[in-house]
Amino acid sequence: MHIDMRLPFTNIKVPIGPLIAPIASLVPNAAVVPILSGPARGILWQVGSGMVNFWLGTYEREKIAQFAAQLRSHMVVYDVGANVGAYAVLAARRCAAVHAFEPDLGNLSRLRRNIALNRFTNCTIVPAAAGSHDGIANFAAGKDAFVGRLDPGGSIVVRCVSLDSYAADHGAPDLIKMDIEGGEIEALAGAREVFKSKRPLLFLATHGANSHEYSLKFLSEHEYQVSLLANDEIFAFPASYSGRMPDRRAQRQGGTSLPAPTR
Repeated sequence: MHIDMRLPFTNIKVPIGPLIAPIASLVPNAAVVPILSGPARGILWQVGSGMVNFWLGTYEREKIAQFAAQLRSHMVVYDVGANVGAYAVLAARRCAAVHAFEPDLGNLSRLRRNIALNRFTNCTIVPAAAGSHDGIANFAAGKDAFVGRLDPGGSIVVRCVSLDSYAADHGAPDLIKMDIEGGEIEALAGAREVFKSKRPLLFLATHGANSHEYSLKFLSEHEYQVSLLANDEIFAFPASYSGRMPDRRAQRQGGTSLPAPTR
């Protein structure tokens, strides 16, 4: 576990992960603590919201750092599959507005708590799944709170919204983070107008080969370029984008080598 502490009045960082790890699990679930490291450092967090690495600041450490690097004060951010708010709280601290989409009732409760702890008034929580249409859908909770997904065989009925219709009523996003356990095919299908007209940046987790291939095809059709953060993690941006992405590898849809975009 890699966590550094900066010594007061210096730029010296001391690794403290090995000291914290043994005692982190002993912190009561009801406790409220500041996130200890990473871009979200200092944001208040309820310990029982989820895994220990949320409040230690080590959850998806590399991806969150790259997500944070793209945030700007003027931005509207859609967090699709917000879960308990690891990305939403960071975006709420840095950006003009956040819309956090989450259909799971347990996650919604924890998400609302983490937003309220920080008194973020610029975060709208949307109790719905993103899909290809507005209406209702079946949802399967999964083995834990992190892998729930839309599923025709699911026993839970949830509200479903298309990002196109939501954006028409609430304003389109400048950046979308989407991690919805395989629902990305339907969610992207319901966001064609957003990608055509607003051209948001996209952080997308894909789940399975079909989802990954569909996502790459969708982005190619909308003339986006792609940086692969991992085999199943995509950062996509319009061809005209001039920002910077400190990724490990980058490619166009067809596989042509592409340098990381520079500011």
